Amino acid sequence: MDTVELLREQFNSHVAVREKRPGVLQLVAPLFHEDGDMIDIFLDVPPNGMASPTEKIRVSDHGLTLMRLSYTFDIDTPNKEKIFHRILDENGVGEENGELFLEAVPESLYTALLQFSQAVSKVCNMRYFKREVLVSLFEEMLAEFIQAELTRFKPTETILPIPDRDDLEVDWELRPNGVPFYLFAVKDDSHARLATISCLEFQRHNLKFKSIAVHEDVDKLSRKDRNRLTNACDKQFTSLDEFKRNAVSYVEREIA
Repeated sequence: MDTVELLREQFNSHVAVREKRPGVLQLVAPLFHEDGDMIDIFLDVPPNGMASPTEKIRVSDHGLTLMRLSYTFDIDTPNKEKIFHRILDENGVGEENGELFLEAVPESLYTALLQFSQAVSKVCNMRYFKREVLVSLFEEMLAEFIQAELTRFKPTETILPIPDRDDLEVDWELRPNGVPFYLFAVKDDSHARLATISCLEFQRHNLKFKSIAVHEDVDKLSRKDRNRLTNACDKQFTSLDEFKRNAVSYVEREIA
């Protein structure tokens, strides 16, 4: 099966190819970035251009997507990396040494090219993400760590220690023994205030518990909110990384 002829048929003749080297073709097709530049797409095909119906053809960008993105945006934090890989996963695209790729049999090549171009566009559009989007994964990453590494402490998400006070919600409860550990995910001043008020109300109702605050970044809090929380909370971790390093040993010491 001639790959080029099949593509021309699938694209209703609105496609061309340029041979970059033997077995590597650059696609010239109506697939564009939002600024009008054509998306860089390459096909790894048999040297003679003939592929069997079951032979997979590699569609890739030869690393040009991340190079293009790097001019205006760096994937330089765990949150950005997580969003980047989520985009790839959702579109069935892999990444290898900075090169984006997917593989498809000839009959599915048209669909694969549309799928690949959509993934490339989404990756390039990461530069428009607001900071709030990039940091919003804090709670999700905390949840993933708790569910993966703290299962022995019987974690439960979203707890109301005082049933008729739904305004005093605890993000996570750990029960390593008879006394619950109430864990608060603190992203900003408003979350710090809620954690402070909750701890004080639980104390006022004579609940038996230990409180833990996990900060996204403790330095982002105002001095007053940080001090109030320090006075109300039993234990604070200044960052998610700090919590990941020390959570298990801390809980084990507390129940020893």
